Amino acid sequence: MPIALIAHYLGPSLGIGKYLDRLLPPLIEELMAREIDVKILGSPNAITNTRAFQCRKDIIQPLPPLDYTPSKRFAWFASRFTRYCQSREIEAVAWLSNPIVLPWHPPSLATIHDVNEWAKPTKYGSRLKTALRAAIYLDSSLLFAKKIILVSQATEHTLYQYRSSSKLKSKLKVIPNGSDSSLIKLAPVEIPVPNAPFLLSVGRIDPIAKRLPEAVALVCALREFSSQPWELHLVGGMNRSTEAKGKAFLKEIAPRSWVHYHGYVDDPSLAQWYRQATAVVFLSDQEGFGFPVAEAASFGRWVIVSDKNQAAAEAGTMVMIPVDPDHPEQAADLVLNRLSQEIPKSLSSSTWQEAALAYAEEICTLVPTPN
Repeated sequence: MPIALIAHYLGPSLGIGKYLDRLLPPLIEELMAREIDVKILGSPNAITNTRAFQCRKDIIQPLPPLDYTPSKRFAWFASRFTRYCQSREIEAVAWLSNPIVLPWHPPSLATIHDVNEWAKPTKYGSRLKTALRAAIYLDSSLLFAKKIILVSQATEHTLYQYRSSSKLKSKLKVIPNGSDSSLIKLAPVEIPVPNAPFLLSVGRIDPIAKRLPEAVALVCALREFSSQPWELHLVGGMNRSTEAKGKAFLKEIAPRSWVHYHGYVDDPSLAQWYRQATAVVFLSDQEGFGFPVAEAASFGRWVIVSDKNQAAAEAGTMVMIPVDPDHPEQAADLVLNRLSQEIPKSLSSSTWQEAALAYAEEICTLVPTPN
């Protein structure tokens, strides 16, 4: 039963890249243990930037059309994907990112990470562009996928707010991302860590979605209230859709000598940043899961989150400090009080091994097993 896992993303290995890196190794192992012929169809960008791909080059097939613009990508899948699958005897498809599912495609599973971006009418510059992207990646999956996996209960809750339909319930399955992190196994490395206490922000430089100006305001308040030279260190790349806003934000904060941007860093460096951070700050209000929260929890670090972020609770409840990002003085007071307390041991709600097993169960239902 040949099954294709489709895995792609554009730009640096941020949220989706981390997800693929953690899920693919145990998922491939589980599917192969069930004697399933697994193929991976990935964009050149994903193949190059995701470590998990490097060990499985024997089953990877690059799909250049995945790196085209959304309209060209959709056109290729609409007109050529079915024939492509037939030529390679692919009987079913599991989309692990950015699904494009149409009724004439092989039986398909679609993974939906986040619905919030489609709920913002002008997220991609205009209502028309945003609506078209939602139709390509979200609505087609909801209509035509045989199975739909949501990566968190927060994503499920938002989906029902945005696309309410009783017919969806029979298709949906929530499989939480793993809260464990392989980063903790990496050896220490040298990084330019400051002597002063500092907050670490991990993720793409999207000032609005990640509420980075509010993170700067929080550190300002911490500096004032504690009389200590707190710093803010930003780690992460930029997506093409928010690159202009990201660069404008970095230019705006450049005069602040206590804010430092390190760009995208490799996993050993990221692990070291987590180890040495005073706390991690992740003020996004709306996320599908929240990898920095889970990773920080694995390293036993406090995580300052927005009190509106439901997904953060699923990723690392025990180490969270919920604050209102719109009131930095109150937030700083709460953070300083909590940091004086002992960090509790975080209880992971799920592991990547458990997630892989659940994915494999759903994938195996796409094509009936021969008698």
